[in-house]
Amino acid sequence: MHAKTKKTPENLVLKTTYIRYRNYCNTLLRKLKIAYETNELLKAKKNPKELWKVIKDITHTRKTRDNPSELLNLCENPQSSVNKISSYFSHIGETLASKITATNHSNQSLTSRSTNSPPANSMGFLPIDESEVESQILQLRSNCAIGWDGIPSTILKKCRETLVPPITYAFNLCLQRGVFPNALKKAIVYPIFKKGDRNCISNYRPISVLSAISKILEKILNKQLRCFLDKNRVIADNQYGFRSGVSTEDAVLDLTEFVARSLDRQTKCLGIFLDLTKAFDTVSVPKLINKLERVGVRGVTLDLFRDYLTHRTQCVKLEKYLSEEQYTLYGVPQGSVLGPTLFQIYINDLCKLTLKRCKIYAYADDTAIIVYGSNWRDIKINAESALNHVMSWLNHNLLTLNLTKTVYIPFALRHTTKPPDTFTLTAHSCADTIGPCSCTPLTKTDTVRYLGVLIDDSLKWDKQINALINRTLRLIGTLRSLRDSANWETLKMVYLALCQSVTGYCITVWGGTHKTLLLGLERAQRAILKVMSKKPLRYPTSQLYTDCKVLSVRQLFVLQSILRQHSGLPHPNPEKRRNVPLSVRHRTAFAKHHFYVLGAHIYKKNTQRIKNTRFK
Repeated sequence: MHAKTKKTPENLVLKTTYIRYRNYCNTLLRKLKIAYETNELLKAKKNPKELWKVIKDITHTRKTRDNPSELLNLCENPQSSVNKISSYFSHIGETLASKITATNHSNQSLTSRSTNSPPANSMGFLPIDESEVESQILQLRSNCAIGWDGIPSTILKKCRETLVPPITYAFNLCLQRGVFPNALKKAIVYPIFKKGDRNCISNYRPISVLSAISKILEKILNKQLRCFLDKNRVIADNQYGFRSGVSTEDAVLDLTEFVARSLDRQTKCLGIFLDLTKAFDTVSVPKLINKLERVGVRGVTLDLFRDYLTHRTQCVKLEKYLSEEQYTLYGVPQGSVLGPTLFQIYINDLCKLTLKRCKIYAYADDTAIIVYGSNWRDIKINAESALNHVMSWLNHNLLTLNLTKTVYIPFALRHTTKPPDTFTLTAHSCADTIGPCSCTPLTKTDTVRYLGVLIDDSLKWDKQINALINRTLRLIGTLRSLRDSANWETLKMVYLALCQSVTGYCITVWGGTHKTLLLGLERAQRAILKVMSKKPLRYPTSQLYTDCKVLSVRQLFVLQSILRQHSGLPHPNPEKRRNVPLSVRHRTAFAKHHFYVLGAHIYKKNTQRIKNTRFK
């Protein structure tokens, strides 16, 4: 009929009949498609993983898995290519360390200044019982990658009654003799693409897949090690990474609140955001052993960690090709359980450096230095001195600072209080820090992304909010394609997972900004809610939030502020948490939009019943 209509367009009866049948078929296909999608969602309702798989199929948002097959063309044949990749990952730490010329004499005083006296207590492993091993086996994910031994976690779970006693006996022998079995040190490395040129090996992150039995032992060791570190307060308070009860929001909030307080007191302030090259892969094992001994890990316990870190082997797997085994002399395995805790101990001294009029904030290797002073001349002197101390510490510990990605940002409320255009910061590697030299100047920026938050030089948060608006609006198409097939419960789940999780991230940091800036984000939020609930364009705002049973952006900020104030955070150390003051003095209107002032004000306005409520 379509072909006949094209041949005789002047036949209006035929054209009308064609349009009628076409519309009928399209409507029928649309209904059948919706019925099929609805049925698929109902079948996957009790399985979250399958449910999200169906949702991604319906919305066409399933990302293709990054397949680094381009790396197979690095050499003449794929096997030589994977061997080259394995050699690169195994020797990257040694390569970077060989480029560093550190003088131990100049760093000895630095090391002693940056560390506290070692704890009087020494760490000793407690015996492992069968219930603990069984508990760790049950906590293993059933779909986790299989290590070199080919034993999946499902086998361990099904046969745990038979396997738990011998595994427990072997683990206790390891603790008694200070030996980590060589069979558990083998890792299969998968290159994971980060960004940049796909043909460049340095743009890939090596993720180690260990055997399930190794993960169980590491979890038990890590639990006891973390307990010792927390009990003796070894880890610096300004190190926020890999700590229970502390998140990225704590790090960003403490950093920005310190800057806001400084600007409110008319103190000049500047932030230096460091970028370390391959930090996890370049950890020096002998230096890490010394640091472990210094914090109280001694005797057989230290022998076990020494054995864990030495004589490790790895091979790279890419598609069906497996490289030759290579020994790793540097680094802690990424993807392991103990790796993050050991790296935290390794870099802990950096957080304890005593720098003149500077504060350090760190989340693992994401480190920022805030320099403050009465004038920009003093800030320049103190900032370059701090950089010199930090670079000396990094060189002494064989870590590499990427000067091309390390940036600084001068904070100022007005253009008149910004540093002059001639203001520069230089990372001096020479002895002369006053006269002209050929040392590398740092890049100046007005916006920096730190732990996922865009921090601008005046803390107005317009760049952060604009980025959130763009990201939120991109979800409209996703929810529009899903709303006819999914019930409201599923739509609400998708909204909370994709939208509110984004707008609520670190909201106590930026959520107190001017209402005019938040208005654009709330409009984007309302657009999504109207698409989900099929409401008209001019549907009442208050009724929309009531019908959808969600909070607006400002309401979400108020809720998170009350929760944070009530729980006693922002201090990361539970022993130092105090009652939150009900009023905070400030000089400028700028301070009223920041959490340390606004959070206390919001909390003060709430009733005594809310103050006495215990929040989980």
